[in-house]
Amino acid sequence: MSEPGIGWINSQILRWARERVRVTPEQVEREAQNLKSRFFAPVTTQQVQRWEQGKEEPELEHLETLSEIYNCPVGYFFLSEIPRESLPFSYRCLSKDESSLSESTIRGLLRFHKLARWTVYLIESLNLEWEVRIPRDQRPDSSGLQEMVARERKRLGWSEEVRVEFKGDPGGLYRWWRRAIEGLGVFCFEQKLEPGEVRGASFWLDDYPFILVNRQNVEADTGRLFTLLHEYAHLITGDKGEVCDFRGSEKGKRLEPFANRFAALMLASPSELEKRLRSLDCFQFREVWSDAALDRIRKPFGASRDVIVIMLQQMKLAPPDLYGRKLRQWEKRKVWGRGRGGRPPLKVQKRRELGFGLSRLLSKASEHSSFLWSDVSDVLEMRVKKAEEFLKWVREEG
Repeated sequence: MSEPGIGWINSQILRWARERVRVTPEQVEREAQNLKSRFFAPVTTQQVQRWEQGKEEPELEHLETLSEIYNCPVGYFFLSEIPRESLPFSYRCLSKDESSLSESTIRGLLRFHKLARWTVYLIESLNLEWEVRIPRDQRPDSSGLQEMVARERKRLGWSEEVRVEFKGDPGGLYRWWRRAIEGLGVFCFEQKLEPGEVRGASFWLDDYPFILVNRQNVEADTGRLFTLLHEYAHLITGDKGEVCDFRGSEKGKRLEPFANRFAALMLASPSELEKRLRSLDCFQFREVWSDAALDRIRKPFGASRDVIVIMLQQMKLAPPDLYGRKLRQWEKRKVWGRGRGGRPPLKVQKRRELGFGLSRLLSKASEHSSFLWSDVSDVLEMRVKKAEEFLKWVREEG
């Protein structure tokens, strides 16, 4: 046992790392218990408390468990000062500030950052080829938004035929757009975040683009699709961004409503929407548009309610504050539209989390002589044997 304040481990950083991910010592014990199947050492509530008080020091095996739970490098615990770090994301946030984010959202964002850093490390350490074919630093000029949307639709292969193919299948439509974007070299991940806090995130790490979509989105696949295209807009405009309010109403956050309009136009052009409105005999200004009316309008587009409200405002068929009012209503409601029939197999869940891009990259990397299965097992959160089976399945699926 170490004397208080003596030893290599910084007790202040142990506490900081725990509080950083919004967990209590009791939760640490429960999560460590869940990690036993992956051969992590158990940790008790009392141990966490004694370590943070400097009365004892954890062994290396305990630090590995804490590192997994706190989503930080083991090396952090040996630093003399608390490290300065920030989440380098331009994320669509519904909460007022970052400090109010919940444990699950913080964990999801940190997991996103970890996957992105590891992806870049994998490419560079193994000298793997990875081509990125999306533009960057386009000027977000609203006057040229229509031309920008037409250009990106063409780049991604979107057409009326694709829309007809996935009519009535929002899940299939979301997967089509995700595959199209990933096909241009973008890494798209899914993580569980609180739907009332953050819907998505995006950033460039070195020369590689990353998108995070909240798999708990309130409107399920249609909501995830809107977020995906919104974050794609951030990438192609080269926005480094800070925490963005979802409503995009604050001074200095002009790119946020631009990204909203971009996402909406990618799914429904004014002419397409006008045609739909006329077929429903509702091509007129309304002070109030009910959710039921929005659902009827959006059906053939596979789009979220966000898309329709944004377009109605752009076409002067709704008051300019309708989107803000609708968001406040939707935020108060429980999540709807979740899938039925239970969870899919673990390998399918893992591929959804990693996306086709990183899954394909891992499959390619596994054939390299320097490929470390232990590292992959850690990142995939699977035993080595399961990781091998997963990548074999990925190769077979194509």
